[in-house]
Amino acid sequence: MSSLHIDLRDLNLLVVLDAVLTEGSNRAAAARLGVTQSAVSHALARLRQRLGDPLVVPSGGRMVPTPLAESLAPALREALERLGGALRGVRDFDPASSTRTFWLSSADLAGMVVLPPLMRELTRVAPGVSVRMRGPAENTLQALERGELDVALGIFHDVPAAFRLQALIRERFVCVAREGHPVTQGRFTLARYLEYGHVTVAPLGGTGSMVDEVLTRLGKSRRVVAAVPHFFLAPFLVAQTDLLLMGPERMARLLAPAFGLALLHPPVELEGFTLSQLWHERVQHDAAHVWLRKAIAEASRQP
Repeated sequence: MSSLHIDLRDLNLLVVLDAVLTEGSNRAAAARLGVTQSAVSHALARLRQRLGDPLVVPSGGRMVPTPLAESLAPALREALERLGGALRGVRDFDPASSTRTFWLSSADLAGMVVLPPLMRELTRVAPGVSVRMRGPAENTLQALERGELDVALGIFHDVPAAFRLQALIRERFVCVAREGHPVTQGRFTLARYLEYGHVTVAPLGGTGSMVDEVLTRLGKSRRVVAAVPHFFLAPFLVAQTDLLLMGPERMARLLAPAFGLALLHPPVELEGFTLSQLWHERVQHDAAHVWLRKAIAEASRQP
C-alpha cells in the first residue's frame, strides 16, 4: 500500500472525495463543487494513488465507497464542517446572537469618551457581547500581537508595520483650576500659570510631558507638586487646592460640573493630540473585529 501521507497542497482532493461520497456520482459531485467531471476524475485518481485504494467503485449506476473510504467518511465530513464553520465565523459575525468577549486597552480619556456610547450601542444591538477593559501598559503591542487584546485606544507614535491605526478624535488641552481660584480672575498669563504648583498625569509612571517640553523651549519650568497615574485622581486634588492641571478638554468638560472646576485657555501654545484605535494586522479581516472597530469609530463621533 502507498503512503497515507497527504500533502497540504492536496487537501482539496479530500473535498472532492467528500462530495463524491455524499452525491454518489462524479457528475453530481462536479456540479456541487462547480468544476468539470473530468476535474473530479483526475482528483480521485491522484487521491487513489496517494492512499493506494480505489476509494469508490461503480455499482448499480452509483459510486459506492470501499471499506477504507467508508471508514474515512464520518471523520472527513466532521473535519470539513468544522473548518467551514471556523471560516464562516471569521467572515460572518452576527452581533445579535454573539456571546463574544472583547478585550480593550484604554487610558482614562478614551474610556470616558468612547466607552459609554459604545456600551449603549452594544446593549442595543449585541446584548450578548461583553467588553473587558485594561489600562495602558508597556507591552500593549505584544498583547495585541498575541491576541490578548483586541483593540488598544490611546495616543500612538511610530507604530510598527504589522499594526493598523485609525484616528478617532482630535483633542486639545485646557488648563483646569478650582472655581474661585485666583487665576480665574483677570488675564491668565504664563507668569501667573507658573506661580502655582501643578498636578501632572503619568499613566505609565514617567516624568515630564508635552507641557514641560514646551516650557523648556521657552526657557521656563513649572513646579510639579503631584503626579498621579489616572486623570480621575487629578480633579480631587485640583478641586481642593490651588494646584493647576493641564488636561484634555473633553475630559475636563465632563468632570467640571461634578468637581466645581473652571476651564481656562492655556497660556502657552500647545499642540493637541489624536486619540486612535490600534489593532494587529492578523485580525484586519476578522468580521467580529471589523464590526467592533466600526462600533468604536461611531462611538467616538458621539457628542
